[in-house]
Parts: sequence; structure tokens; C-alpha cells
Amino acid sequence: MKLIYLYTNLNWYRIELFRSISKLLECHIFILNGYTVGYDSIEYKPEWDDLNITFLSPKESKFENLCKVLDEEEFDSIVVPSMNDVFYLDLTTRLSHYYHRKGKTVLYFWEYWPMDKGTYSIQKWAKQQIRHIFTRLNKRSISYFITPSINTYSFYQRMNIPSQKLIRCPNVSQVQTVQDVKFSNVKSDLGIKENEKIILYFGRIEEYKGIHELIKAFIKLNRDDWHLLICGPGKEKIEDEIKGKSNIHAIGGIKPEDRGEYYAISDLFVLPNTYKGKIEPWGLTINEAMQFGLPVIGSNATGSAVDLIISGLNGYVIDANNLEDNLVFYINKILLDDNLQRFMGEQSKKIISEYTFDNMALAFFVATEKGSR
Repeated sequence: MKLIYLYTNLNWYRIELFRSISKLLECHIFILNGYTVGYDSIEYKPEWDDLNITFLSPKESKFENLCKVLDEEEFDSIVVPSMNDVFYLDLTTRLSHYYHRKGKTVLYFWEYWPMDKGTYSIQKWAKQQIRHIFTRLNKRSISYFITPSINTYSFYQRMNIPSQKLIRCPNVSQVQTVQDVKFSNVKSDLGIKENEKIILYFGRIEEYKGIHELIKAFIKLNRDDWHLLICGPGKEKIEDEIKGKSNIHAIGGIKPEDRGEYYAISDLFVLPNTYKGKIEPWGLTINEAMQFGLPVIGSNATGSAVDLIISGLNGYVIDANNLEDNLVFYINKILLDDNLQRFMGEQSKKIISEYTFDNMALAFFVATEKGSR
């Protein structure tokens, strides 16, 4: 059986998924609109020579031209692109209907779920409603919706998509194992002593990510022997906010092969997304932190927090509308109790152990197999 996977960007964290799919199916990946590897602020060139990947120009990615390319392929199923802008709303709709009529199994994978509360502009509200309209328009021509989160699954149910068309799959990101991490002098370079604790944030520096609330909460903790590491592009946005705070460290963008060291030296991971304008559809850094045995705190505006955090077992899911106070309370609760911190970290590793690329790839295999019967 052969799968065509249309993708909008060759993100480094999806390359291993494509490898796992290729173990189960013949797979040809097309990267649309000429994009290569999506990673902000750092130079990164992963290896993908072992994969069957074709990059198409913007002209080649238009519906008529794309169909000419794809119609030359013999395939059983096709993953159509996520509908994240006007171009892809149109392209995905047309592709879904076209290949449904040709008897192909049409698959749709996206982490999206709607923001039901919070404050956002009329433009974003309208964009969200348009997505819902197109989801309804396409639900008959899409054979199976691959759903990576509870929130996404629930959204499709509200769209009255039959449960037999919904296939759950784990959403996965993996970095090096602890054994493979090459330790440098991060701690000593930052002036962090061995017995001092580290709270880690990994992600872009944007308002909706809750970074400002996290900084305020950390300052309220008033612990000189605890450190906050902020990893991710955009550190210039918080320079004034953390000026003079010797135990708050804005690191900037980190290469994928170096990410593991920051998880390995940390004691707690926090991803405090807000409802300010948008939500975090998933948040793969929670996966990565759990892989390294960290307790995790995430807000209910974070897709992965709802799926991966069992409050009281491996961390806490907190209310995005009351971040600052919740962060102070739950960071203290975990880091002031070494036994609780250790226990929660162990539970994180257990929970995330089933979140592998091979298990994720199974969803695409099962959908293709079902569609070919």
C-alpha cells in the first residue's frame, strides 16, 4: 500500500514520523510551496536523504498543477494539508473532493481545536468560524480524521463527524535519551550551583504562551536558589522584563540536538499558555520534558496538557485564566517536596513511554488499510 503525505513544512519533529510511516507503507512526502525545514532563529539541516521527499514550488502547489503531479503516482491514500490559511482552505477542500471521487482514501491530520473562551479579535473569531464551515464541507469527502488529542476528537464530534471516521493517535516528539545527551557547561556558565533547582520553559516568546505570567510568578516565589531557564526564539522581547534578575536566564533558540541537555539539568517543566488570542493546539515540549522524567505544569489552553498531565500524578493542569497565582502555588508544591518531585517525574516517564513515532505511524497505516478494504 502507498500513502501520499502532503505537508506544509518539513518540521524537524516530523521527520521521524515519516520514517516510521515508511516502515509500514510506501510513502511519498510532498512539501508544498517550496518550504524546507521550519525552525526559528537557528541554522538547522537535518538528514532526510533516506526518505522519499519532494519539494514543490508555490506554482506547482496550486490545485491543478498539484493534481497533475499526484495523478502520475499510484497510491491508496493521501493525507491532505491542514487548513491553516485561505490557500489551504481552498486546496484541501478541492483535493479532498477530487480524490474522494477517484476512490482514494483521504486522510486529514491536524492538531486544531477551537478556543471556546478567552479574548480574541473579530478577525480571529471569523477565521475560526470559517474553519468550522470548511470542516463541515469536507467531512463527507475525508475518509478518516486522524485525531492527536482529546480536544481535537471532541471538536470533530461537535461537528457531527461519525465516530467511525475518527482515528486516535499519539502526538509525538522525541529528543535524545538521557544516555545520549552530551553535557557541556550550561549550569556553570549560567552560575547555577549543583544543589539549586531549575524551572524550564521551552517555546517561542509570545504573549499567548504565558511567558509574562510565568516570569511574574517566578519573581513572586522569591527564591534565590531557584532558576528559571527560558529557551526559545524571541528573547529580546523579555530583556527589559528580566533585567537585573540574575536567576532568570533567557537562552534563545536551541538546536534540536542540544535540547536534551536543558531537559536533563532541569527539575520542573512549565508550559503556561493563555487564552489571549489563540490556544496551543498541542505543545510537543511537554512530551519532551516527560521523556526526561520531569514533573510538568501546563494550562488548560494547552492541548498536550489535557492529554498527558494527570493532575496530582505527574504534574498539574492549571486554569489559564488564573495563571500567575496557580503557577506560584503549584511550583512551590512540587519543588518544596523532593519526594513528590521524584514521584511525579517517574510517572511522567511511564505515561510518555507509549508516545512513540512507531505508534503514531500506526494510525496512518490503520486508516489506509481500512480504506483499501
